[in-house]
Amino acid sequence: MTDIEALLSVDAGRVPEGTVAFFMRDLEVEQRHRRLAVGILFACAAAVCAFCRTGRASVALLGLAAGIFAVLSTPTASESDCIQQIKRSVVVVTPTGIVIRDSRGLRTLMFTDFLEASSWRHADRVDLLLVRHDGSRVFINCQGFHRGERLPDVVKQRLQALTA
Repeated sequence: MTDIEALLSVDAGRVPEGTVAFFMRDLEVEQRHRRLAVGILFACAAAVCAFCRTGRASVALLGLAAGIFAVLSTPTASESDCIQQIKRSVVVVTPTGIVIRDSRGLRTLMFTDFLEASSWRHADRVDLLLVRHDGSRVFINCQGFHRGERLPDVVKQRLQALTA
């Protein structure tokens, strides 16, 4: 099975044997959760003000703020988001290479073209650097993928298996 066939199988929901897929995760979900929490706090404050009869203006303003934060906590769907859902960003590691589909397009990286792979782990961030035989480098930001912290280990294992 070629690397592109593996990508098409992953798109169809079937991960072939010997292949690992890493899908892009929603990077704004944490921010939306914080906005929802602030909206709930404003709603609670509005309820307390209404219960204590502090005045209609304070209840109205706190209710308005709660509504604004509730709207801000919902995800928006633009045209580019709809297109991205059709072509979901993914990194597929096959026994022979890596297929990356992201906002920059579709790229295929063969393990035979690379000399080494190294990773950096700093705080919550994991990055992968691949060095080609000619000295050029390919950088993959693993933070944006589900289980992205496993990506450097998988790539290093596959690269070592081919060079051994």
